[in-house]
Amino acid sequence: MNRHGETFALYLHIPYCRRRCSYCDFNAHVLPESETDPFLAYREALVDDIKQQAGGTVTSIFWGGGTPSLMPIPHLAEVVSALHETFQIPSSTENTIEVNPGTASLEKFLAYQELGINRISIGAQSFQAEHLELVGRIHTSPEIVGCVEAARQAGFTNISLDLIYGFPGQTQEQWSETLRSALKLSPQHLSVYQLTVEPSTRLEMQLAKGELELPPEDEVVAMDDLAVEVLTQAGYHRYEISNWALPGRECAHNICYWADQQYLGLGCGAVSFLNGWRIERVKAPSYYQRALKSGRSPVVFAERRGHDGALKDHLMMGLRVAGGVDCRELARRYPGLTVDIMEAFFQRLPSHWWKRKDSRFELTRAGWDFHSEVTMALMDVCFFSPATL
Repeated sequence: MNRHGETFALYLHIPYCRRRCSYCDFNAHVLPESETDPFLAYREALVDDIKQQAGGTVTSIFWGGGTPSLMPIPHLAEVVSALHETFQIPSSTENTIEVNPGTASLEKFLAYQELGINRISIGAQSFQAEHLELVGRIHTSPEIVGCVEAARQAGFTNISLDLIYGFPGQTQEQWSETLRSALKLSPQHLSVYQLTVEPSTRLEMQLAKGELELPPEDEVVAMDDLAVEVLTQAGYHRYEISNWALPGRECAHNICYWADQQYLGLGCGAVSFLNGWRIERVKAPSYYQRALKSGRSPVVFAERRGHDGALKDHLMMGLRVAGGVDCRELARRYPGLTVDIMEAFFQRLPSHWWKRKDSRFELTRAGWDFHSEVTMALMDVCFFSPATL
């Protein structure tokens, strides 16, 4: 398919980690110790995957994983070269790489600058050693500070930190210390997540065996309240359920997902949404590499969303962001949708979860706390058969 007239965000998946965190359910794999250069075969496959694409203009780039900062610079440079040969990438394009403290250096950050990467997302998670050790992180608190300082020294002016709250045994005082330690580093952006227990993770098994216990729900809610208070006072605004930014420093790549715009995902397990199609690549790095080496497609699943399903996905993502969704804009994309139909859906929810201004609907702070319940309610609705509302 020729995409030379299309625009989309680009996600590149680098699957390897030094160690798998106990809460992780991403498509991440521990680096094989038996291979001299485990990134070589993967880089070759990723370059082949890129070269099979049909052009187009990239609006943002995000290197995710796994731990992309483990990939040696020469391999990364080969991938970047293939990207520029295949796609139109304006010089102003936001280009983010995920970095784990302890896997990057000043030299590596300088190399990222040379390769056109202009935004750094650092997986700090916590500034308490006991919590980092508890979930299997490979870094220390001083390494977080050193990582930010090295990125700044290399010239980066757009740095994001990931933080997690709700660790087993975590206190309000410890969470406050993590927030204030993060703010001392003056990041432009913060992603703040509640620790989530995913199926089949080591954390789930530890909790099931009684080896660990999560904080009570009221304490976790209080931690979220504390983040709202501290970050708001520091000048950050909450533009999405889990994301905070200084003015003008919102993550353009993630906004593409929340706005239900097109994105192309390359690499093992990567997901794309193009021309109404959801497309998934094979997850295992070995199968992904084998498919591309033999000239076969690594795609293992493709599905075209129906009219109603597409709207539900759009609402589910759009209600994550401040400002919510505009029904007039939605009606242009989904003919037949009206303000009355949207109003009927929101009337099914508790009144303090949502608000309406003209044709715009959004969730309140309380509604964000129950976004998963809102999503479940969406699944029970057929928007284009109003009698079912």
